[in-house]
Amino acid sequence: MDSEDALRGSTAKVVELLGCQIVEGGKPRDQHLTVDAVMQEFGITRPMAREALQTLHQKGLVNLQPRIGATVQALQCWDLLDPDVIAWRLEVAPDSQMRSLTELREVIEPRAARLAALSRSAEVCHDLTSRARTLLALSEEPDFAQPRAGAAIRQRFRDVDAAFHRTLLAGSRNELFLRLSHPVVMALNHRIERDWTGGDEDADLVMPARAVVGADTVQSYPTRPEPIAMWLHMGLAYAVDQGLATASEAFAEAILAEIRGGRLQDPAVLDHLRAGLDQFNVNGLPTARRDGFQDAMAALIRARRAPVVVMGVTGCGKSTAGQYLAESLRVPFEEGDRFHPGRNVESMKRGDRLDDRDRSPWLAAVAGRMRAAGSEEGLVVTCSALRRIYREMLRVARADAFFVHLVLDQDEATARVAAREAHYMPASLVSSQFEDLEPLQEDEVGMTVDATLPVERIVAEVQTELARRTRSR
Repeated sequence: MDSEDALRGSTAKVVELLGCQIVEGGKPRDQHLTVDAVMQEFGITRPMAREALQTLHQKGLVNLQPRIGATVQALQCWDLLDPDVIAWRLEVAPDSQMRSLTELREVIEPRAARLAALSRSAEVCHDLTSRARTLLALSEEPDFAQPRAGAAIRQRFRDVDAAFHRTLLAGSRNELFLRLSHPVVMALNHRIERDWTGGDEDADLVMPARAVVGADTVQSYPTRPEPIAMWLHMGLAYAVDQGLATASEAFAEAILAEIRGGRLQDPAVLDHLRAGLDQFNVNGLPTARRDGFQDAMAALIRARRAPVVVMGVTGCGKSTAGQYLAESLRVPFEEGDRFHPGRNVESMKRGDRLDDRDRSPWLAAVAGRMRAAGSEEGLVVTCSALRRIYREMLRVARADAFFVHLVLDQDEATARVAAREAHYMPASLVSSQFEDLEPLQEDEVGMTVDATLPVERIVAEVQTELARRTRSR
């Protein structure tokens, strides 16, 4: 390597180190960076320091001015589509950067898919369909999930996936969409390179899955690609090949919804996909893949939306979590307390404990509301459902009911109820609720969640479990 090559390499390293420092806040906004300071910090020559600052100036991270030097800029001044800036942000704050990149994809890819179908370029159609078939075949490779044995397969999958999405953007014939292909590919690559959940072999090579932090968090890449995601890629490719603009847009939208927790069950996404499938000619698919595609789409479109019962003792946060969950699932919400007969409410106001006879008409009313919920409409309803026999009454109405038990200790529940205003349940009844409580048993369909978690985290955990159950059907 000659001295000029060494200089360029060293300068690039300084740019990377300084860039990461700025992105992570180690060089705060409005800090002045002189050439001398950069020389001293990194032990480099004056020309190298100047070149590094000039490069960062071009990326918008610093502003160079005569006799002042470089001033660190705020995020809104950065070239946020610059590959280096994206890479540095993925290194420092991967969750927020992935969310931003995914939101960008959600804006451009469905539109690009529509335009690609309208253009229907023979070359684009050939490349998309070929790559969709390859992705499906690679995803089915037995060794995909093996940390070492599957490394080459995952690398090949990553490359083909990137080529698929670049081809889609190119097929739009919009030069600005094509210009955005690099951020799209970086988002794709980051999920499988950095967020792959790994397998059991050689645990030291496998990175742990990141915790879910919100209902719309971009999920870590699964151990192997989800089959539904591969079928959606297949549908997108062949919808473009058939010149179906609406179907192409719907498949692209669904692909992005699949990585967002439970969003693939969003009624709007499913309605759009259903409309696209009405146009789609399944006979245009390879013969060997038609049945698999049809089965996958039928399972997705026709999946029943089980009613969710948010249960637990008074004060556990059923109403708050239930409302948030219903909003995130885009389903109706019912406050179970409103089904109590007036005499029950009066009894509780007096501090009288309810017994099975008191609760029977209330549970029957809640069960009636669950029975009335359509299989595609869905429902989230709150109900303490303290005893197993109460839950069995609700399951008679809807055998597919899913119970979410919000768990907390008696002291915390008592403190919460005592602090509530304008609610008829007195703190004196908390102890009786714990006496009646029979937690979910192993053979009951549902999950337990720590009620002291932030409501966003509670909803995220429920969303993730519901999505997992839908995929495993």
